[in-house]
Parts: sequence; C-alpha cells; structure tokens
Amino acid sequence: MARPTASLVLLALAVALVFLAFMLAATSGHFVPQVVDLYLVCQYARALAQGHPFHYNPGEPASTGATSLLHTVLLAVPETVGIRGEGLVAFAILTGVVFYCVSVALAFRIGGRLAGPREAVLAGLLVALGGPVVWGFLYGSDIGLFMCLVLWLLAAWLEGWTAGSLRWTLPAGLVAVARPEGLPLAVTLAAAWALGPGRAARGARRFVALMPVAAGLAVLVLYRALTGSWLGTSVADKSLFANYGLAEGLGLVAEYGIDVVRGLLLGFYPSQAPIGFSRGWAPLYFAPLALVFVGLALLRVPEPYRRPLRAWAIAVAALFVLLAPNMFLGAHFNRYVMWAFPTVDVLTAVGLGVAARLVARDDPALEKTLFEAGALLFVALGALSTLRFAAIYGDLAGEVFRRDVATADWIRRSLPPGTAMANLATSVEYLTGHRSLNLHGVTSPAFFGNRPAEREAGVLEALARLPEGERPSYLITTVSAQEKYPSMRELVDPAPLFRSTSFGDEIEVYRTRFDVLGHSSRFYLPETQAAVRDLHEVDRLNVCDSRDEAAHDYSFRSGLGGLSLFGAPRIAAYDGGGERVADAGRVILGSESFRVRTTAGKDLIIVLRTAGSAGAGVLRASGGGQFPIEIPEAGIVLRVEGQTVGRVTFHPRPAWDEQVFRITADRVRPASTRLELSGRYASFYYWFFQ
Repeated sequence: MARPTASLVLLALAVALVFLAFMLAATSGHFVPQVVDLYLVCQYARALAQGHPFHYNPGEPASTGATSLLHTVLLAVPETVGIRGEGLVAFAILTGVVFYCVSVALAFRIGGRLAGPREAVLAGLLVALGGPVVWGFLYGSDIGLFMCLVLWLLAAWLEGWTAGSLRWTLPAGLVAVARPEGLPLAVTLAAAWALGPGRAARGARRFVALMPVAAGLAVLVLYRALTGSWLGTSVADKSLFANYGLAEGLGLVAEYGIDVVRGLLLGFYPSQAPIGFSRGWAPLYFAPLALVFVGLALLRVPEPYRRPLRAWAIAVAALFVLLAPNMFLGAHFNRYVMWAFPTVDVLTAVGLGVAARLVARDDPALEKTLFEAGALLFVALGALSTLRFAAIYGDLAGEVFRRDVATADWIRRSLPPGTAMANLATSVEYLTGHRSLNLHGVTSPAFFGNRPAEREAGVLEALARLPEGERPSYLITTVSAQEKYPSMRELVDPAPLFRSTSFGDEIEVYRTRFDVLGHSSRFYLPETQAAVRDLHEVDRLNVCDSRDEAAHDYSFRSGLGGLSLFGAPRIAAYDGGGERVADAGRVILGSESFRVRTTAGKDLIIVLRTAGSAGAGVLRASGGGQFPIEIPEAGIVLRVEGQTVGRVTFHPRPAWDEQVFRITADRVRPASTRLELSGRYASFYYWFFQ
C-alpha cells in the first residue's frame, strides 16, 4: 500500500505545482490569494499573535469575522514567529497543499477499506484531480483545512465503528471547532454512535462521543461572551429565509438543489449553467453519473461498514439541507458544500467497482475491463477539469494582484499610517496597516446588526451614529458599489483619488465628506416645533438604525404581493430651501411595533418624519433592487398595548413631512409603553414628548 500512496501524493504535489505556477505567472512571482477574505483572516491572526484576539482593529470591541477559529489560530503561529505579510499568505497556501496531499492519502485509505486496492487508487485519483476541490485546498482559506479534517473524520469513523474505538472523536472535535457546520456533523455522528450496536455495553464511554459536541458548543459560547452573538459575524446574517422570505427562499433552495444534483449526474456542464447566486462562474466537476455510483456504494458496501457509512451519508445530506438556505449558496465554486466533495469522489470510486461487478456478473475479465474503462474516463475528465481550474486559479490571483494588492500598495504609499478608512470593496487592511471600518458589518462592531437586505440604509445610519472624530477620512469602494448605492456618492468627493486597473470591477478610493449627515436627528417644520413646545423629550427612535431598533424592541412587517419590503436611504431638502437631510427609513405596507420610555399620567406626543415617496428594497429570485413607491395619501392606525386608539389619513408633503400624534394620558404606562402603527406610510424617525 505504501507505493500507491506515495505515487498519489507525488501526483498531488505535481498538480499543486501546476496551480502555483499559474498563480505566480499571473502575479509577477508573488503569493496572492484568489479570494481576499484570506487577508481578513490574516488580520485576525495578527491580532491574536499580538495578544488581542478577536479584535480586528486594536481598541475596538471583539468581533468574529474570521469564520474558523481553528484556522485563525493556525495562521497566528507563523505570524508570531515573524512570517508575515506575503509570507503568511504563502504559508496559508502551502499549508493548503499539505492538506490536499494528506486528503489524497486519506481518500486512498478509505477507498481501500470500503472496497479494495483498485477502488482505493481511483478514489485517490479523483480527489487529486478534483477540479474545484483542488482550488478549494489551495486558495488558502479554512475550506482546505475543513475538507482534510472531514476526510480524516470519515476514515476514523469507519475504523472506530468496527473496532468499537472512540478515536474518531479527536477529528470530530477538530471539525466541530473548525467551522460552524462541524457542530451539527458532530451531533449527528454522536447520536448515531449512541444508537449503534453494543451501545449498552459501552457504559460511561458513550459520553466521550459527546466531547466533540461540547467543543463545538464551547466555541459558540465563546463567541456569545465576546460579541453577544452565538455565531460568527460573517455567518449570522446569511440566512436566505430571513432576507428573501419563505416562499422565495424555498424556490431558490430547490433550484440550487436541482443544479447540484445535475452536477452529480452529468459531471461536466457549461459554465453558463446557473449554480446558486454565482451564476456563470461555478461549474462543478464530478465523475459522470457520480450520484448513481454513490447510491450503489451505499447499498452494496460490504459489512461491517454499511451501517456507519449510511449514518455518514445521512449526516452529510442533513447538513447540506441545513446549509442550503444560505445567501451565498454557490459562491466560490460551492465552497459551502465543498467539504463533502471528497466523500463523493471516494464513494464514486467504490460505486464504480460495484457497478462493474453487477454488470459483469461472473466474468472477471469483463469486470476488470469495465472498471478500467470507467476509471480511465473519470480520470481523463478529472484531469481536464483540474487543468481548467489551474487556469482559473491563476486568473483569480492575477485579478486580486492587479486590483486589491495594487490598491493596498497605493494606500500604503499615499496615506499616513493609521488613517481610518471605510471599506465596501476588499479586505486588504492586513497589507496596509491602516484602520478599517468594514461597512458590511463583518469585522467592525459599529456596523453589526444591519440587515443584508438593508445594507445601504444600515450603513448610512451607522455612519451618522459615529462621532465626527471617528468617521473615516477615506472610502474604499468599487465602481459597481457606487452605482448600486446612491447614498455613497453623496458621502465622497466627486473624483476618486485612486482607481485600480484590473479590467474588471475596479476599486476606487475617495476622500469622504459627511456634510449631509447629522441633520436627521431633529425635526424642522414650524408646526411640529410648536406642537412640542414646553414639552420634554422622553425618547426617540431612528428607523433602520439596528442598535436603536434593538434598544426599542422594534419589529416590522411590510410587504406587497408576497414580497417583503426593506428599508432604503432618502436624501432630500425640506420645502422652502431648508437643509438637505439624509435619513434611512421604510415604506410600511403593514405594521411596525416598538416600546418607548414613558411616564404615567401625562399625554404622549409622537412626532414622525415621513415622506410622500420613498425607496423600498426588494429581494427576489429573479433580481432585486430598490424601487420607488409613491404614497400620495397615507393612512395610519395607532395601537397602544394592543388597543386601537386612533386612525389618521394625510397627504404627505412632496419632500420631507412631519406628522404629530397624541396619545392621551390614560393610555400611557409607567416606565414604558408598547406602540404599534399599521397602514400605508413611510417611516423614518420618531420623537416622543411628554
């Protein structure tokens, strides 16, 4: 067995060298990741090495934008001993080469255990020539580590089940702390182990199977204690159902499932075929009819491996269902389910042997011919896929080099160290040493909690919330982002200071100006000011400010024809040439509810900033965006603690408008009062007076 394993590892090394050659040729000899997320993890690794773990920028609250705790710790080790900058990127990529070679050897080992030597060799070849799988190992992120650990877990699981050994709990524990999806995998295997044969005789040893689950839960508790969130900040807001709704979400999941199954059946199909949200650039490679061969393997694998292998298959299928409702399904060649691809390759090899035996029946020569012919076809197609992905690997690295690395070089040369920069485009802070505010809310706590469907609105409100001295002096953005987010154009000088030349979606750096911010926190109309004269402000609520909404237990429901309507920014001047006010809010075709501070025994005066037209964010499978909605006549039903207290209709002014409502003292509760407004209107800002 040693010679085939060594040959397969040498093949994997040769493939890795081809990939690296494509990358170095495209980057003028530099180690550059294919996805800039690696720089983000490197920044967290640097912080860990410097003694302030989970702090993306020194002095900020903790955040967990690096999805994998284990991978971050792994990169912190070389950072501590002085392997930094491009050297750390090279370490991450070369470590992926190691994981790749180990995984090929593990595939050989599993294939031999389940079937025999020929299936073992084919299993190793399919992983070594896995196209997108090779890319996943070599792009330097945590997916390579996770794929390797999952294959190690499968090998240990099969061995442990038959031998009654709990040694599989070690890789299971590492899987559980490597990525969030490792925890449900560990839970499923622990349950299968507890229900397995001889469980009564195992006694107290059964609890050892729960140690991986405890390790995964410990990571969640750690995240909760540090950031207030159970999941990593790069994971928590990716729910498809939370952003698209149940009907649209189920439709997208069904379409994605169909495409993945098609890939498992057809192997190759054109890159124009849709895969999740990465339409046009996520072609899969599997052996033709891989799903059929996987099914044969699960049905005909010899004892004593049939039961543990089926338990593994159930765990993988259940986890796929759990991961599918993801805002980024299909991204980066299906990296969120890529961890299962090596298992598919191994079972395809085993299933081909089963198919050859079934077709040939008692003809050994025919069986050998059939297996070798199928294996030759699979390996040839795998080689073509791998060559294609080597070219893609180099192309992506070249784009990052021309775009992101070039931007980092300009920032490092042109701007003073420590300059605060807002970022909508990349994660190159590790290369610049500058302070970064991630406007997407992945690493910067000031922007946590913004809904993905209301990204622009949440960013505007969070920037307005920041004290003037903490607002960033520059904005790193892209051409497409500036086109997509009109409010961002209002926050920067007209001309960029820098624009990359990557022949794609270029990065631009602008000097920021925040003169439109800071005007939304007060009302302007004379009649409003007269209505609250001599009253005391007891509370206020800024709609679309995630922190303010959380503090007021705010919730809303707004939709039209089954589609949810989300918030958007609006910039306009009050009638009569007043100041331009930038404020984010929502078109409410439904209701909103919140709790405000009140004092019993006094009337409560509500001031609402509203408008006769506003944008509404819509997410749908066929394409989303912001759409204008006109509200020539608004209508509001006001409820206090569930009881209707009034109805009002009005015609909003064309620019900004302000409406005043009164709740009589007998309806007001001590300490706080729950309010609900429903109807058809635009909601931007509330003030409360008594």
